[in-house]
Amino acid sequence: MPMLVRSPIKILAFIPLLISVQLPLLCNFSASSLASQVEAETGRDRQAEADRLQQQGFAQAQKNRQYEAALNSWQKALTIYREIKNRLGEAQALGNIGYAYFLLEEREKAIQYLQQNLAIARQIKHRQEEADALGNIGTVYYSLGDYRKAIDYYNQSLAIQREVKNRQGEAICLQNLVTAYRYLGEYDKATEYEQQILAIANTQAEANSTTRLWQQFKIVERYPNL
Repeated sequence: MPMLVRSPIKILAFIPLLISVQLPLLCNFSASSLASQVEAETGRDRQAEADRLQQQGFAQAQKNRQYEAALNSWQKALTIYREIKNRLGEAQALGNIGYAYFLLEEREKAIQYLQQNLAIARQIKHRQEEADALGNIGTVYYSLGDYRKAIDYYNQSLAIQREVKNRQGEAICLQNLVTAYRYLGEYDKATEYEQQILAIANTQAEANSTTRLWQQFKIVERYPNL
């Protein structure tokens, strides 16, 4: 099974979680400034709560396999991100919800949420998020047995991973392409992409770290019927 990013089955970053950056507060003296400060603090509190829910959902899904609980946490996070108009957080929460539906084997819903994830990533021009969303959509199509469509999404993701110089993301996409082509019986194409993976390993100063990455994201055949 190809790897889904940002998650244990990453193809691709199913999901980087958004970590809030807390800015230092300034001392304000006027009444209007104080009101603005309170509003800012409230916004930061809501941001922190949404981020906590993201992390909570990740722990529920990965450590405890409580997929319904994880879905609930991510839905709550999504609501908050929308309230505070955090578009990147909204995109990532949508991606995580798609991941939850993937784990719950509700593939069509997974695609719906991942497409929303992709749409926002493109609107805000966040190329890494776009690459991850594309790869994750590819993995859902792979799980449905639509290997050609999966390959199309993997190639789109691969192009962006290379554009943003994300070597790990590039390696994950290449590995997923290898797997998809093998399932199609196109072993020459699979070998072609394997050679590209080896080229990445050879150009990495920390080849051992790259090897560990591939081992960590090794494809798990969870669906023997595919």
